[in-house]
Amino acid sequence: MAALSTKKKVVELDLLEEYVYAGEKRYRFKVRGTNIVVNVRADSVEEGVERAIEVLRKIGYLSE
Repeated sequence: MAALSTKKKVVELDLLEEYVYAGEKRYRFKVRGTNIVVNVRADSVEEGVERAIEVLRKIGYLSE
């Protein structure tokens, strides 16, 4: 689990799955309290959290 605090909200990510697909390590995170699931490629869980946060910002769930 990871948490990101912003001025507007606290986002908690639950790690659902860590797996390898086509030779790449991938992580699936769920935003706690929602049905939002983010699937990212990363070399570590920490990098996966960072990438998941980037995705949430790109879709407008988190502000910059």
